[in-house]
Amino acid sequence: MKRKVIACILALVMGLSLAACGSADSGSEAAAVEGGTVSAREEASVAADTAPADWPVIKVEVCSFTDTLEKEPEIEAALNEYLVSINAGVQADMLPIAIGDRSTQLTLMLTDNKDPIDLFAWRFYSSVSDMVKNGQCISLEKYREVYPELWELFPESVYTACQVNGEQYSLPGADSFSNFQVYAMRKDVAEEIGVMDLADTKITMDQFNGILDKAEAAHPELCWHGDTFVKPLMGVDNLGNDALIGVLMNRGIDETEIVNYYATDEFKAYCEQCKEWADKGLIVDDPLNTDYAGYTLMNDGIGGGYLFEAYSIDYAYSLMKAQINYDTVIFQLTDLAGDNSCLYNGWQISSVCKNPDAAMKLLYLMYTDETVARFFTLGIEGLTYKVDENGCAWYADGVDVNSAGWNLSAPWFYPNECLSLPFETDYKEYFSGMEALWTDDSIQYSNGMGFVFDNSEVYDQMAACSAIVDEYRTALLMGQVDVDDYLAKFNKELEENGINEIISAMQVQFDEFMASK
Repeated sequence: MKRKVIACILALVMGLSLAACGSADSGSEAAAVEGGTVSAREEASVAADTAPADWPVIKVEVCSFTDTLEKEPEIEAALNEYLVSINAGVQADMLPIAIGDRSTQLTLMLTDNKDPIDLFAWRFYSSVSDMVKNGQCISLEKYREVYPELWELFPESVYTACQVNGEQYSLPGADSFSNFQVYAMRKDVAEEIGVMDLADTKITMDQFNGILDKAEAAHPELCWHGDTFVKPLMGVDNLGNDALIGVLMNRGIDETEIVNYYATDEFKAYCEQCKEWADKGLIVDDPLNTDYAGYTLMNDGIGGGYLFEAYSIDYAYSLMKAQINYDTVIFQLTDLAGDNSCLYNGWQISSVCKNPDAAMKLLYLMYTDETVARFFTLGIEGLTYKVDENGCAWYADGVDVNSAGWNLSAPWFYPNECLSLPFETDYKEYFSGMEALWTDDSIQYSNGMGFVFDNSEVYDQMAACSAIVDEYRTALLMGQVDVDDYLAKFNKELEENGINEIISAMQVQFDEFMASK
């Protein structure tokens, strides 16, 4: 009810004469009716020829790190005022959901026909294939004709990663869609051991190990690795499965053979590398019982460096400046490439949504309208954030993370973070550099982009093998066991529990997937 009251007030203040104002509104354009037949475009479009009080209200998820966002009513009102000004034909009901309780809350709301959620993200909740299996989202295929721009924003291969059987159920959240492995080291240490000439360059593994050896000799009290489960450095496309049960090698580039990675010479060599790191004291102490998040270890003075993924050296530095208490230097370890693990988020319409056409209109605006996008990512200028002379955003005067009343640090959660402003960084190309990659034809993408394995015929084998991976893999990757003996037991149990059957089933489906391209 409060949304309708707000809309009535806004309508009286602003008037419906504002219909032509604001950003482009392709969704509200009526399609031609030929011979009295309504086209698919017209049928799925949102009419805005009624008073705002009569517009459908779409409940859309908002990311929250706390239980409440105190500024939500003001931001929602401002958003709806803007939607009236562009005659959007839809209003928004912003729904903050705390990250810690998100899975439970979303699951409940996705079965609630009385008060359903309409738009939500799958990041940290589910996958596109599982949501389709569970009947939690609807197909977006009929909206291709209504909002063609949404299928032209990103590289074509990225969209396939949000499809099931060639049908679009989710739209990918904006990102770089490609990355490389980097290593961040404390700058004071890099200067001390004389490796600054290699900073900001791509180095070999031999050079990398030489740097770590020098660092450990100078500072044995520090560790130099937390997590070593880093897929780009391992050189695989995990095909959306973090258990790595069935992968493409070479990050999937020009590869068509599904392999059991754990039985390859490459995995054994990587485990031996990890064992060498551990034996030299480079890995955090007691890694099987330690929180080994790299940035935490560095900020706590336990670690001197860690591995992570980035799309550019400059972007990596901007992350370090925001997350790490020390000045750092960056070393690049692999080439830029795109695979399934580079797609982190997607947005979709719930299957309990009562007005999917209106939901799609709001989703379209979240992807394409800068003003709409920034209400979600930053809130209200002057209230929650301010903009400096370089076009970067910071907390508004007198406001900090504890008093902002809005979550400004998660633009990555929303459909198109590149419409936001770089926040708490002076790296003004934070988003423009990311967006430039979408049209960079030199970037190679995995053949596995968009492949979704239906494991129903080998479900029991998959469950059993996943449990075995959980039991064995971490000890191997943290260098805590003898590689030959432990790896042999690991692979023996995987084979006894059907990993070869899984690989065979995956290969059949992948061959069909490749043939359908």
